[in-house]
Amino acid sequence: METLPIPRFFQVCVGMIGMSPKDFWDLSLIEVVNSIEGFKEFNSTETEAEPLDQNRLQELMELYPD
Repeated sequence: METLPIPRFFQVCVGMIGMSPKDFWDLSLIEVVNSIEGFKEFNSTETEAEPLDQNRLQELMELYPD
């Protein structure tokens, strides 16, 4: 049986989302998971960035020479 990562859930909810420890402990497991999923969805991009190709790299190097 796999154990739940309660310490990590706590870190995300209290440290990243900003809820109080009391609010965290008052939530059900489903509410914790939904909070984390909502936070993740809100703070991530809808599509993953495409890898940088040679042409785009060259454009960026011309725009921002070191």
